[in-house]
Amino acid sequence: MIGLLIIGVFQAVLLVLLLLTKRNKSVSDYILACYLVLSGLLIFLTYLEIWNRNNDLQHLWLINLRTPFILLIGPVLWLYVKSVTEQHFRFKLKYLLTLIPFLVVLTMFTARNYFQPEMAITAARNSEASTNRFSFFFITGLIAISNVGYTSWGLVLISRYKKVLKAFFSSTEKINLDWLQFIHISALIAYTGISGMYIVNGFFQIMSYQVLQQAGYSIAALLVLVIGFFGLRKGSIFTSSNIDFDIEKAIETEETAPNLTSEEEVFVHRLLEFMKAEKPHLNPAINLELLSRKLKVSPEYLSAILNSRLNQSFFDFINHYRVEEFKRLSKDPGKKNLTLISLAYDSGFNSKATFNRVFKREMNCTPSEYYSRVSGN
Repeated sequence: MIGLLIIGVFQAVLLVLLLLTKRNKSVSDYILACYLVLSGLLIFLTYLEIWNRNNDLQHLWLINLRTPFILLIGPVLWLYVKSVTEQHFRFKLKYLLTLIPFLVVLTMFTARNYFQPEMAITAARNSEASTNRFSFFFITGLIAISNVGYTSWGLVLISRYKKVLKAFFSSTEKINLDWLQFIHISALIAYTGISGMYIVNGFFQIMSYQVLQQAGYSIAALLVLVIGFFGLRKGSIFTSSNIDFDIEKAIETEETAPNLTSEEEVFVHRLLEFMKAEKPHLNPAINLELLSRKLKVSPEYLSAILNSRLNQSFFDFINHYRVEEFKRLSKDPGKKNLTLISLAYDSGFNSKATFNRVFKREMNCTPSEYYSRVSGN
């Protein structure tokens, strides 16, 4: 396991260098770099602490030096999620309140290590649980609440973000943050498992404190690799896509339910006629901003019309037309030689997974079942 810890440190260093040398860096990239630096530091401090234990605690300052920094992992990962899911993310002073648990635990260990050194050495040799049960369970509980709580909060932010995307984009396969959701679910399982091991071991002393450390930080090393790889590979929608309208303003417009005038009926008619004649849904990259520009209205107004008059998100509205286009092409004798996915792409879809999911939801059957029925095959 020591080898995995060392690999984890080098992974973190390499990923940070890749991030900092990346062109057009965003705030999200810098926050991700901070997360990776913190993760690498924790893994390195764990290695040093294990070495210190194996060498009769030669350096007092290394005793539990890494513990307070664990309380920064959850907040920094949560901050990364906020920076990715908010179009106009800005760091706010109130975010500094997340440092309070870190400062509390840092103060506790500083006081013990430097003002009560004998207690620190005894605790390190016999494990926290057997030496000072109150401090062990207090700190372990605080870490569990922080890591599990912030990771769960991040999952909520990602879930909300994915719902918002459907109001503005017709295809979300590449920007829906499934990768970050997967990482958070994995991290939640890992943090819950690690915290559970520490708490159970605090009661029953099943394994040594050193084994717990190595197991926990081996998992952390693996998470560093996964987060760094996917974070660099996918990036943020707001830095990789050209979004020329204010998403947050559009959401606010929808929530306030603007008073739409009698002209809305005329606009709805014009919208439906435009969809029928111009077929903008055939463009895989069509989004709310592009369609509103073609209709010469604001994205906020178009979004309000779709939600209040047609009771549909932009995603559902556009993909309904794509499904209808697929149905039309399926019945065209001139298209008999094309595969189903070719027909889907010709209908405006750019993802097989999205096509299958949308079609089955709307038609209550798979595309192949529908095609066999209408083509007579």
